[in-house]
Amino acid sequence: MCAARALFETKGYLDTNVGDIALRARVAHGTFYTYFSSKEEIFSEVAHELTTDFQRIAADEPPLAPGASLRARIERANRGYLHAYEQLAPMMAVLEQVATFNPRLAEIRRSARRSRVDRGTAAMRRWRERGLIDAAVDPEYAASALGSMVDRSAYVWLVLGEQYEFDRAVQQLTLLYCNALGLPPDDDNSA
Repeated sequence: MCAARALFETKGYLDTNVGDIALRARVAHGTFYTYFSSKEEIFSEVAHELTTDFQRIAADEPPLAPGASLRARIERANRGYLHAYEQLAPMMAVLEQVATFNPRLAEIRRSARRSRVDRGTAAMRRWRERGLIDAAVDPEYAASALGSMVDRSAYVWLVLGEQYEFDRAVQQLTLLYCNALGLPPDDDNSA
């Protein structure tokens, strides 16, 4: 799978073929089909590996002190997301490309997104029940919209190449996220 991933990262999905993968993996063309039925199948495996890597990297931020504020927790999550996207940007770009024309592979992208939205929704429900965020906030819509803001910003900065500065990006994404939830600027609520 490493050979396939390297090719997808450099050539994209459309310009990579089974012959390229077999050559890069130093196996016979027919040997590829012993393990995978198609380029789509190996890409599916690579994409699943990518989502696992993404979650691991995003979660690898330094731990917060006990009782850290909600704002600090949101900032940590945003920082982790941008770190993961930064490290995996070439494959994230390919996953975005494939999701536009292959329904089976688009489902992998939706599933990874759904997982993040579900976690965000659950957290926002807890925060709303505890009175930490605006009671008018719909947790599911907010988690979807705010997650999209962070995800799309990462794509624009790290795939499309728009200029940005990492720490300022984290700070601004966190500010917008917290403002959207109705958190006061001096939030010292612990999550």
